[in-house]
Amino acid sequence: MDSQTIPLEELQPAKKQTGYKKPELNKNSVRHIKELSLKNVKKALYDRHHPTLTTIDIEAHAEKVYKILNLKAKHDVLMLGHNYMEPLVFGLSGTEEQGDSLGLSMHAAKTESPYILFNGVPFMAETAKILNPSKTVLVSDKTAGCSLADNFGAEDVRKLKALYPGVPVMIYINSYADAKAESDICCTSANAVKIAQEMPGDEILFVPDIYFAENLEEELKGEKTVIYPGKGNQEKGSVCEVHEKFLLSDLFAIRQQFEIPKGHPKRTLYAHWECRLEVLQEADFYGSTSQIRKDIAKRVEENGLERAFIASECELTSNLSQEFPTVQFWTACSVRCSHMAKVTIDKVLNLLEALDSGADLSPYEVNLNSEVIERARRPIERMLEIT
Repeated sequence: MDSQTIPLEELQPAKKQTGYKKPELNKNSVRHIKELSLKNVKKALYDRHHPTLTTIDIEAHAEKVYKILNLKAKHDVLMLGHNYMEPLVFGLSGTEEQGDSLGLSMHAAKTESPYILFNGVPFMAETAKILNPSKTVLVSDKTAGCSLADNFGAEDVRKLKALYPGVPVMIYINSYADAKAESDICCTSANAVKIAQEMPGDEILFVPDIYFAENLEEELKGEKTVIYPGKGNQEKGSVCEVHEKFLLSDLFAIRQQFEIPKGHPKRTLYAHWECRLEVLQEADFYGSTSQIRKDIAKRVEENGLERAFIASECELTSNLSQEFPTVQFWTACSVRCSHMAKVTIDKVLNLLEALDSGADLSPYEVNLNSEVIERARRPIERMLEIT
């Protein structure tokens, strides 16, 4: 970002000309650097030189971005943006408000804002609600699901626990609150290995992601036995509908097409933990979205990365391509999460306008009963303590 760029999260509402008093701001509020105006928002969008935002995109949506940032500041809304959000939505959040499941969960746990707007899917917002039961937690589309969470619930956890009594249950954060409530500890793709190593005994029961479990089993070979749905039992698990699309043959083709030979010092093929084991084994680097980003940042700083392909959701690459403009990124634009794509800038604006007008927020608010909150909080807190 050059010296003339004005980050959207650093723009402020215009001051009133009479009787204006600078408000007290907590750490989640919009920073006061430059007056927020439509002109400045549009300039900030152009100054970003985002490779996936066209002039048509900016001209069509700048006024909506301006309205959203005004309402976000007016109502002191903590707006969390997951890495898989489209760039216009992702850019609505400040740097500390952007990230993967673990980072956003931790950030939500310490907020003072009365409203938490999670630009992601509902299971993520549930985690924020569990950690902030007194806060109003919102999502712009409650119908946005997740192939991992939707296909595996509390009853599925109970069935596996009955088959393996006494074995600690480790549940991926990509799950709903009722399933978390039946588990011993939660994990993300960033901390799964560490969490597993800290669990007592020689066995862990990992749910619900089958591919992730197989990858974890390989990582922990000789340390722990990983039990999961379908391994020596008839119980069902689930897989990510995005990451399952990447096949070993695809990676071979990617290497050839984009000239990323294995072991190249400045060209890297990245894969997410949720991909198949053979895909991870072929990749040059694998990990969570945050781990991939950190590796890119480190190598860019060392002038060691010129080209990269990321076997993951395509909007992750869209957002990374702005952050690291010196890297030539390639991605599979057809591999997009249909659930994450439901969160649009229009829906975010509709939600904030409803909040501003005092309208009924039930179409957007995430609520959980107190018993589920209490039971699901324990495995999340145990994860955060270890992390």
